[in-house]
Amino acid sequence: METMMKSYEIQIDGHPFRVWAEKVGKTLWYHYNGETFMFQPESKQHAGTGGSGLVHRGIMAPMPGKIIKVMVSAGQSVDAGQPVLVMEAMKMEYTLEAQVSGKIDRIACAPGDQVSLGQELAHVGE
Repeated sequence: METMMKSYEIQIDGHPFRVWAEKVGKTLWYHYNGETFMFQPESKQHAGTGGSGLVHRGIMAPMPGKIIKVMVSAGQSVDAGQPVLVMEAMKMEYTLEAQVSGKIDRIACAPGDQVSLGQELAHVGE
């Protein structure tokens, strides 16, 4: 199932902005200025870190696409910011990184897999 983001025009401080957004389950995905973000208001999968924001242990597909390369394996230790996999979407390649340090609990995709927006691709354990 491929989810298509809808275009919205919003105003912040009187300035118009165009964003694309889609809700998948309890997660709100939004795309602005070349980046895709997710927000999970009711999730127990995140925790604050020093007041700097949300930390996500799951590495999720930021848009529908195809997995090109998986750079880690289950049980491998990763550092925050370390590349975990590469996916192709909208004729561009995106490198998805671990947001936290830990061990890879699971890899839920393989090269060649088609993935949906919000699909968990890998998970970093504590």
